[in-house]
Amino acid sequence: GCLSDYRSRDVLDSHILAHRMSEPLVRVSRRRLPRSLATCLPRQIKLVRISPLVSQKLNRMYRGKRRPANVLSFRYDGSYGEILICPSVIRREARQRGVFYRDQMTWMVVHGMLHLAGAHHEKSRQMARRVRRLEAVILKKIFDSES
Repeated sequence: GCLSDYRSRDVLDSHILAHRMSEPLVRVSRRRLPRSLATCLPRQIKLVRISPLVSQKLNRMYRGKRRPANVLSFRYDGSYGEILICPSVIRREARQRGVFYRDQMTWMVVHGMLHLAGAHHEKSRQMARRVRRLEAVILKKIFDSES
């Protein structure tokens, strides 16, 4: 079943959500999640691009962190969730890791989806290891299917 219960958060202001991205990464990632996690996802997931400033404000508000986040996930109920991505942060991280931006973005979308399914790596070291293993398996499936 679901890794943990996820509590709904307040709906974000609509101006933050104005710029929506296409959803192919969400569809591909959903299909590659283990069935036990995929069934925990909200029916509709929107991928939303946000600026570093908005990301920093939200990261401070919801996580108490001072820097912009690469990805933030919000589940409002069983039928709707959002993955907020900050392309500037993700692009910088890709350069630092020496990987393609597209690959880093794919990882962040998978990471966001795992959060929406209830996998929260912040809870414990054991959960962090489990999330990293899940991410590796899912990303391998995604990248192998592109070959």
